[in-house]
Amino acid sequence: MSFIRKGVFTVAALGLVLGLASGASAKTLRMSSQWTETTAGAKVDKWWASEIDKRTNGAVKIKIFWAGVLGKAKENLGLIQQGAIDLAAMSPGYFPSELPFHAAPNSIPMTMSRPDQATALMERLLTEVPEFDLEAKRNGMKALFYHHLNPYLLVCKDPAKGVADMKGRKVRTWGKDMPRMVQAAGGVPVTLGLAELYEGLSRGTVDCIPFSVDLMVNYKIYEVAKHVHSITLWEGPTNAVWMASKVWDGLTVEQQKIVQEVSFEAAKRDRDQVIAAGEKAIATLKSKGVQFHDFPKSEAKKWKAANPDFFGDFIKAQTAAGKGADAEKTIKIWREVVKD
Repeated sequence: MSFIRKGVFTVAALGLVLGLASGASAKTLRMSSQWTETTAGAKVDKWWASEIDKRTNGAVKIKIFWAGVLGKAKENLGLIQQGAIDLAAMSPGYFPSELPFHAAPNSIPMTMSRPDQATALMERLLTEVPEFDLEAKRNGMKALFYHHLNPYLLVCKDPAKGVADMKGRKVRTWGKDMPRMVQAAGGVPVTLGLAELYEGLSRGTVDCIPFSVDLMVNYKIYEVAKHVHSITLWEGPTNAVWMASKVWDGLTVEQQKIVQEVSFEAAKRDRDQVIAAGEKAIATLKSKGVQFHDFPKSEAKKWKAANPDFFGDFIKAQTAAGKGADAEKTIKIWREVVKD
């Protein structure tokens, strides 16, 4: 049926057409987050979602479900590929086989020391190394931005004075490289998810965890582990916010531009808020009876020297997979970022 009769296009018809167009373009997207709602990164995600809503005039709305309500951390990749969710805030380190390039910065230990290095690294890798975008597309996703973490220090139930004290200790790990770092110091790697850390320490499933001071406050780890050591076991980008490729392709060009702009701003905001949260957390932990111990630099150097050649192994594995050039470029950029 035509709305035009005898050259007259009624106001009611015009309103219906505009209403249909508006309704067709409006989207409410479901996002699964592995984090609790209290973290610094969660606050950034809330801001990010609200800004996208505002800047698209309500055409793109994002509803975030926290702490694995829609799926556990290791289930998110499958859920986004199946179309069960539209976005996921998930760590690629949980998927080293499917996302080896994205997982490397999220899991290779003892190679960075500051959140700003993670910012610089991911900005360059996502724009200068083609395999990052290709890898995401093969998995039906697009990486929008990465979150940050403060340095993951050695947090234990009992103090450790050096590498020798790590022998036989059970340490929480993830991915494929963190376990090898623990083994290099004589420890026993134990794979645990974020939600399992408190109980794992409480029940003795693990003796130590790599964790940041602000997350110790968020997850109340200070109740079950009161010794923090001045050795960074891992630092780098944490969970990325991923959007399903089909959802991304369904956005208009203007909406895609807005999402990318807000994501870029969110990454910077996340970095600054995470650093601020870390500075505040130290005083909180001390008030809770947490003790901060010096881990001698000579002992940290000894541990690092005992580690496998993570960079070399990454290049070797990706060369065997036919992606050697991009792997070498990844490590070259990585070394440039952390050279200071």
